[in-house]
Amino acid sequence: MKYKLLYTGVLIALSLMVLFSLGSGIWGGEAGGHWTEQLFRGVCHQIPDRTFVFMGELMAVNTRCFGIFLGLLTGWGLIPLLKNRVFKKKWPLACLLFAGLLQIIDYSGNLFLLWENTNSSRFLLGLPLGMFSSIVIADLFQST
Repeated sequence: MKYKLLYTGVLIALSLMVLFSLGSGIWGGEAGGHWTEQLFRGVCHQIPDRTFVFMGELMAVNTRCFGIFLGLLTGWGLIPLLKNRVFKKKWPLACLLFAGLLQIIDYSGNLFLLWENTNSSRFLLGLPLGMFSSIVIADLFQST
């Protein structure tokens, strides 16, 4: 693997991002102005009814963002294990595009009142989007 130090640094950063996204429940303190909520305010709308509760407190990010963050971490962790299956292949990009399309379909179906998405469905659809985002860039960390 090329750039092992960079890979490890990104793995640590993604782990911290997932840990911080758990919000004030893990860190103590009150929700509503906790530093973890402030940290993610620019990237997540943080609507309370679209947010999981962790340890009795709302998480710092909504369910879809948490799914994406956890998917990014999972996909990043899988890069060394999948190196021969994804290196110079096109299927990870196709999966990423499909995961993005699922987001659009889910949002549109909810918008046009065809169905109502739930926190679980938002989380489950965010996971593959994050995971395949990480896997698509796996080629950058493989030796040629």
